[in-house]
Amino acid sequence: MTNHVTTRCTVRGSSADVAAFRALMVEEPRPASAPAAGIMAWLRGLMGRTAPAPSTAPAHATLDFNRILPMPDTLADGPEQAAWALEHWGTQRNADAYEETARDDDAGGGASLEFFLATAWSFPAPVFEALHRRFPALHIDVVGFEEAWHFAVEGAYGPGETGAVEVEPTAALYTRVHGVPPEPDEEG
Repeated sequence: MTNHVTTRCTVRGSSADVAAFRALMVEEPRPASAPAAGIMAWLRGLMGRTAPAPSTAPAHATLDFNRILPMPDTLADGPEQAAWALEHWGTQRNADAYEETARDDDAGGGASLEFFLATAWSFPAPVFEALHRRFPALHIDVVGFEEAWHFAVEGAYGPGETGAVEVEPTAALYTRVHGVPPEPDEEG
């Protein structure tokens, strides 16, 4: 069973830089049906036929490490890809989960983007280092927590920042990541 590291990230900077960061890293879900599906349903309705029920499974955006540090196509599936990912991304595979929680553009030309990211076993430090090189004016604050309480991560990437480091897991860090305090039986 994989232990996941959940990381809460807040990206701040100019509207243009935050938009460029999101455009590079976030892959939007593809529509569940072709654009003509709505027209076809309307036509079926006119003819008295019922349209098939639309899919109820929500499509989610993903954060793709390949967009900043592409994995070579020549690697074989399995251990070869996992070894490459661990060396270049800092984790054994691409992001397991991405959830965007806030996007904001202020009247002064600034913007922020907040999201959660889940990765297998470790924090993807090389990915954030590459993002910092690509977007040096952005401030990227991170706080992460490994679910078995083996370690936590906190820090920032940006002008004058040194990156994220592993720290001892605490209830306060758990709360910063998850937004709620841990259950008494959860604490490591």
